[in-house]
Amino acid sequence: MIVTDRKELEGTARDASGPGWTSMRLLVKSDGMGFSMTETEVLPGADLELQYQHHIEACYCISGEGTVTDHATETEHRIAPGILYAPDKHDRHRVRNDHDVPLRLICVFSPALQGDEVHDPDGGYSTEG
Repeated sequence: MIVTDRKELEGTARDASGPGWTSMRLLVKSDGMGFSMTETEVLPGADLELQYQHHIEACYCISGEGTVTDHATETEHRIAPGILYAPDKHDRHRVRNDHDVPLRLICVFSPALQGDEVHDPDGGYSTEG
């Protein structure tokens, strides 16, 4: 059984961040589950262009508000507590937080993340690591 205390991960390689976001990697590849789970914050004012070419992702909002835009259709969807979005076809998408509090998401990635990744220039993660 895996039991992880978020507090013990703070300041480690699993405590990743970049411009406009933070991501605590709660489960990673070395945990052997075949997927990873993160607690991610999209910070106030963030406007993130993302496309995970090597991963699929599902994000469940636990607090805050924002929007996700599917670039293929230019459809914008509101994100708020209780809403899940999943770019299931490696969709290029834009996540924005125009509010003054973080948008908090629980995200699942497959295949699993190493744990220390940051977004590459295309807004995704490489498969190396």
